[in-house]
This record gives sequence, C-alpha cells and structure tokens, in this order.
Amino acid sequence: MRALILFLFSSFLAGSVLGQACSTLGQTPSSAFPVCGTTDFVQATVPICGTRLVPVPGCGGTNALYMDKNPYWYKFTCYRSGTLDFLITPNDLGDDYDWQLFDVTNHDPNDVFTVPGLFVSGNWSGSYGLTGAADSANSNIQCASNPLSNVPTFSHSPALIAGHNYLLIVSHFTQSQSGYTLSFGGGTASITDTLNPKILSASMGCDHRTLTVRLNKSMTCASLTNIGSDFSVSAAGLTIGSAAGFGCKTGFDMDSLQLLFNQSVPVGTYSLLAQDGTDGNTLLDNCGLSITVGSSVSFFATDSISAQFSYQVLLGCKIDTIQVSNPGGHGINSWKWDLDDGITKSTANAEGTYAQFGNKKLQLVVSDGICRDTAKAQVDLDNELKAAFEASAYVCPADKASFNNMSIGNIVSWSWNLGDGSIDYKITPSDHQYPNNPLADKTYDVTLVVRDSLGCQDTARQTIVDLHSCAIAVPNAFTPNGDGVNDYLYPLNAYKAKNLEFRVYNRYGQLVFETQDWTRRWDGTIGGMAQDAGTFVWTLQYTDGDTGRHFALKGTTVLIR
Repeated sequence: MRALILFLFSSFLAGSVLGQACSTLGQTPSSAFPVCGTTDFVQATVPICGTRLVPVPGCGGTNALYMDKNPYWYKFTCYRSGTLDFLITPNDLGDDYDWQLFDVTNHDPNDVFTVPGLFVSGNWSGSYGLTGAADSANSNIQCASNPLSNVPTFSHSPALIAGHNYLLIVSHFTQSQSGYTLSFGGGTASITDTLNPKILSASMGCDHRTLTVRLNKSMTCASLTNIGSDFSVSAAGLTIGSAAGFGCKTGFDMDSLQLLFNQSVPVGTYSLLAQDGTDGNTLLDNCGLSITVGSSVSFFATDSISAQFSYQVLLGCKIDTIQVSNPGGHGINSWKWDLDDGITKSTANAEGTYAQFGNKKLQLVVSDGICRDTAKAQVDLDNELKAAFEASAYVCPADKASFNNMSIGNIVSWSWNLGDGSIDYKITPSDHQYPNNPLADKTYDVTLVVRDSLGCQDTARQTIVDLHSCAIAVPNAFTPNGDGVNDYLYPLNAYKAKNLEFRVYNRYGQLVFETQDWTRRWDGTIGGMAQDAGTFVWTLQYTDGDTGRHFALKGTTVLIR
C-alpha cells in the first residue's frame, strides 16, 4: 500500500488525505518535549493524528508540503556549535519513521508550518527501519519515495549554531501506534545544558499567601509535586498547601512556579529551602540535574498597601471643591485618582473642582510597583441652587395670575417682585390680580431671587401679559399686504378657548384654510398663491374654558387688496 501511494506522488504531498487534528501534549510545536543530549527519549506509543502540512525545501519543486502524520515534536538549544547525530529506532523495524529539523530562533514554534526558511535538514524516505542523522550520509534531505527504491533513511548530520533554538518533528508514517526510541550521540555539537539548576528568586504575592518562585533554567514539570513538598520555609507554622508550574498545563518544562501557603504569611523575612519531595528528589532539569538539597533564597512579606483615603468637601456658590488625601507609606510610590471631574491626578494629595453639582464617584488606585489596591467613595454635592418658577403667560381681565415655584437647593429665603410694585417673600405668592387696561395689553416682568444657607443666590425671570380683552372675535376684514397691520385672519383673543376649530371658505364653498390652533393665522393665500379680493365665509367652534359652554359661530370677512 505504501509503495503504491508513494509511486503516485507520496501520501506526504499536499492533497493527501488528512486525519484528525493533533491535540496530545508533544504532538504540536508549541507543546514540544524538551530533550537532553545525554538521555534516550522513549515513546512507547504514538497517537494517530495529523492535519497540517510542513514545507520541505528541495522536494517536489521549490517547497513540497508533507503532512505531520502521527508526529511528536522535540525542542532543544545548542550550547556548543557543531554537528548533530541522532538515531530513531522503531519498536517495529517494519515501520516507516520520518523527521525534519527546524531552526526556530526568534520565531513562534508554529512558524514551521508557514516559513520554509526554518528548514535545516530532514529525511522523508519511504524506506523502513532505522532513521536519523549521521556524518556518513551524503545529503541533508531525502524526499518521500517508494519503499522498494531503498532510498537512504539517514541524512547528513546537520550543523548547529550555539545559542540557537531547534525543533525536531518525528513523523510516524505507518498507520499504527507502535513507538520508538530517540537517542543522540556522535556529533560534535552539544545540546546538553550543564548549568547547575538553582532557585533564582522568590517573591510574596499581594495576598500574603502566594509565593512566586523563579528558577535559573527550565526544569521538568514532572519533578514538581502538586503539594509543594519540594520546598519548606524557615518559619514554624508556615505550611505549603499546593504548587503549580507556569506553562505545565500546555508543556513539559517550567522556569518558574507558584506555591500557595495554607495560611496568610505574617510580615517578616523568610527563607525558602529546596528539599527532596514526596517523589524522592528536588526539582530536576531535562538532563536529570537537580537543585541542591538545602539551597535557599530569601523572601519578604511586607505590610499590605492601602488605598483608603480621606476627603474634605468645600462648597461654593458656583464651584465646589473636594480635597482628597492618602497617607502613603508601606512602599507606595504610585497614586492614580479618578475624582469624577475628567482629570487624572497622580499625587498623594489632590483635589477636584466641580461646576456641575450632584453625586461624585471618587476612586484611588495605589501601587508599590508590585501590589495594587483600590478604594472608592461617593460624595453628594447637594448645594445646587437654581431659581425657577412657572407663571401665567397671559392674564385675562378679572382673572388672576398664578405662580408655581420650581426652585431647587437648600433655600432659606425667597424674594418675589411681581412687576407692578408688589413684593412677596413667601415660597409661592398667592394668585395676583393685575390692574386691567381696557385699551391695550400690558406686560409685567416678574423676578424671583432665592438664597441658600451658604449665602448664595440665583434669579429667575418671566414675563406676564395682562390682556385688555379675552372676548373672542373674528375681524370682518383684513388686508394681507405685508405692512404689519391687519395682515392675517384668525379668531382674536382666544386665550380661553378649548377644542377650537376655525375654517375659512371661498365663495365657491371651497375650504381654503383650517386650524385647531388659534394662533395659526390665514395669510390670504392658497398653496402660496395670493387669493383675489373678495368675501370669505368663516366658521368657529370652541368651548369656553371658564364656563364649559360650547359655541358654534359663523360669519364673513372681506379680503381687501
């Protein structure tokens, strides 16, 4: 079957049938196994998967695309430049294993699927049995092939560069889950980190229970017990409840971890010590080197920082001020105030100013460079003062003007000037009778001055028209010539009319104007066209607002040009 597929361009090439996506740890570039040059890596089984295509320069054109069929990925760093030899030994020598090496220095691991230039060497030969890299091989790439062709399964030892990072894919073409052993040796490069592992630092979290521990190199997640038994603290009564390595949920190694204490750690200086855990060892690196038992690092638990603040409210007539203050201390070196005035302040003491009164939300965030704390408060600036009132806009003869005080604030005094010499100091004046002039309307300016407990004041004004007549009448003639005198036809003085309907008809009985708003007037035109001089009939219906009596009137008016 393999021979037939390879004869027809090889199942690795783009367009081959893809399987299910790889999701097991180690089967994706970002979750690659870290390997050490001194240790054999044994994979007992290989889960079946593969959906992504890997560019292979030098095979089938500029860049062939071979599938990541049943892969495992491995990562390592070169510590001494030279050549790399390795051997892949299938558990079943009748299986076909393939591989490719990438230089991923300064790249995202997943770039191996899209950046052909990361290719270093590889062997995708269709031949069965052992495969790998050896100095005796002639080519740095063997392409997909028919197994009967006996294409070499070894490629020439790739040259590695010190300080560079590499990814190796080992792809299992045979549709089985039989595994293999990966071993390194024989080349001149070194991929073994000889740096002795140790605890680099430890820092207490702001919750006084979480300790973050940083290591000087990557260590295996498997060597960390989940109860934190690899560590102890030089303080009676302090116990570690759990431990977790950063990145261990998605990978195999960690350069930092987090310990959670069973209780809050009091203020003080402590030592974190490495010890053999319940698994019989301290933390181990990928080559089996361990942190020395008894080695330690100091950490501090300091006073908690607090963003609690005090404030003082200074009320004014037009502008209010809120002064705020945080005492600082405990290493606080950053203040961020939001005083609901649109301006951020960054000092321990600050103030906000407000021309608009009402509820103000205050917030402070403080930090010592590591921990943060937030405090909030709400202040009601309730000293808004606003004079306002409603009054009768028009007053008919024998009627009285009425007033409705709508002022707001902590008012202690009211002063009304009703415009005709009358003064009133009540909250709301009584209904007021203005002297009637039977010949013409008269206007009165009414003012209200209010004062609050702070001595602030505000003034409101309104005009009242005392009408000389409220008798409804329709003129018997009008002259719409634009001279400002008698230019419109409408029911005069209909201040008290309710449910009013006014209509105008020409001599043919055609409706030329109608309204239910008595202040809307007819200008002697229809559709913008001036009407000829002549007599027009009008009808007027309304209900008297005082008596409730209904009127239905009819008459004529002469339009004069």
